[in-house]
Amino acid sequence: MLCKWPMLLSLLTIFIFFSNFTHGDGGTDSHFQSPPLSDEFRKGRNEVFSRLYAEGPNIVEPPVQSSSLILAAERTYRKDPLNGFKRYNGGWNINDRHYWASVAYTAVPFFITALIWFVIFGLCLLFICVCSRCCKREPYGYSAMAYALSLIFLALFTIAAIIGCVILYTGQEKFHSSTLNTMDYVVHQANVTADTLMNVSVYLAAAKQLAVDRILIPANVQTDIDYVQTKITSSASTLSTKTADNKDDIEHLIESVRTALIVLSVAMLALTFLGFVFSMFGMQVFVYILVIFGWILITGTLILCGIFLVLHK
Repeated sequence: MLCKWPMLLSLLTIFIFFSNFTHGDGGTDSHFQSPPLSDEFRKGRNEVFSRLYAEGPNIVEPPVQSSSLILAAERTYRKDPLNGFKRYNGGWNINDRHYWASVAYTAVPFFITALIWFVIFGLCLLFICVCSRCCKREPYGYSAMAYALSLIFLALFTIAAIIGCVILYTGQEKFHSSTLNTMDYVVHQANVTADTLMNVSVYLAAAKQLAVDRILIPANVQTDIDYVQTKITSSASTLSTKTADNKDDIEHLIESVRTALIVLSVAMLALTFLGFVFSMFGMQVFVYILVIFGWILITGTLILCGIFLVLHK
């Protein structure tokens, strides 16, 4: 126990010495005081402390997180070709060109397929026409098996084309009905919001007539209420008008696409039936004409599929 006292006294002495050294300029009443400091030493020490403070690490404030509401952030997380094919994360915003670019990029496979089909099949038709003109051969008959296989494949392709036309027609009907239901819901919610704003405007108009002990609201407060009431009324009317205009524009676009898909389905169905009939009766010239029309219609179908996908997204 006695051997610990010298260690404790040493620690106590060191603690008092450093505490007085830190407060040496204050002139405390302690018995252990640091030696007096010269003016040059104080000046140099202050310069060193100032330089260390100036050259110290800057405190970087954390970035302020945006509080804006992002609609459908996960469903609109797509590649943006206008931003180096980085992911678009701005949410549903029809006023942003990056949003439309990311939506259109999802339909690029259909457009590329339409281009490849148009070019390759056109080159094949051109090659067949050149070969038939330059290298004429004597007509010869085919075996019964070849005619049977041709008839079977013709029937299968005809049935597949009919099924495809039916699927195309029913699909566009479902898309049309779901889109109109969505638009009606959006318009209904906009009208409800506009009615709520108009009710707030009515409440503000009634608030101007309040009085406490027969003392009315001051004139400047009434002026502020009139200003807010005007803004709310204008916002409500603008909301209803813009919503109705946008609904009309979207419905017009959807009706145009719907009409094009219906016409395309009917045309493909008619060409399929006529091609089957002409093939059965051996009318080669009409079959060639229908092949050209079918080539163009398939290209148009792929393009409309891309447009359909853009509208769906």
